[in-house]
Amino acid sequence: MSLPDLRPRPGDLEPIESASRDQIAALQLDRLQWTLRHAYQNVPFYRRFFLGGSSSIRGWGRFDVSPLSDGFPIGGLSMLEGSAEVRVPLKGKFGAVAFFDFGNVWREARNFDLGDLCYAVGPGLRYQTPIGPARLDVGYQLNPIDGLLIDGEPQKRRIRIHFSIGQAF
Repeated sequence: MSLPDLRPRPGDLEPIESASRDQIAALQLDRLQWTLRHAYQNVPFYRRFFLGGSSSIRGWGRFDVSPLSDGFPIGGLSMLEGSAEVRVPLKGKFGAVAFFDFGNVWREARNFDLGDLCYAVGPGLRYQTPIGPARLDVGYQLNPIDGLLIDGEPQKRRIRIHFSIGQAF
């Protein structure tokens, strides 16, 4: 059993406060979810939660934020994720953002600790296309995950570059 997806839908975000009519501050508490099962080992890998990537905690690669087993992400049964962005138009179809992302995944549904959150910050560039903004984000990990292995090697880089179509949220 998991909670409903609390992710805002298109059009749900309103400007919070602006220095001018063109700047937008957007906030989201994306998801607080957990799965209730008999035991962790009974939850299939594909049903577990993972975070990281272009629409999650942008300082990490896709699925990197998760409980670890021998350094490799194995997914969890509870997660919390959120983001804040300031979006500013530049010139023509170009815009810029500054973002702050946070979240984590915990192995058990009932054992999560807000002191364990992962944080990422960074800038982004947007170009408006007919199908939505093309975006380039550079995420920086404020607190790397100790023991995380990437392709079998200890994680060394704290920066991730993401390209995508559409806003992160």
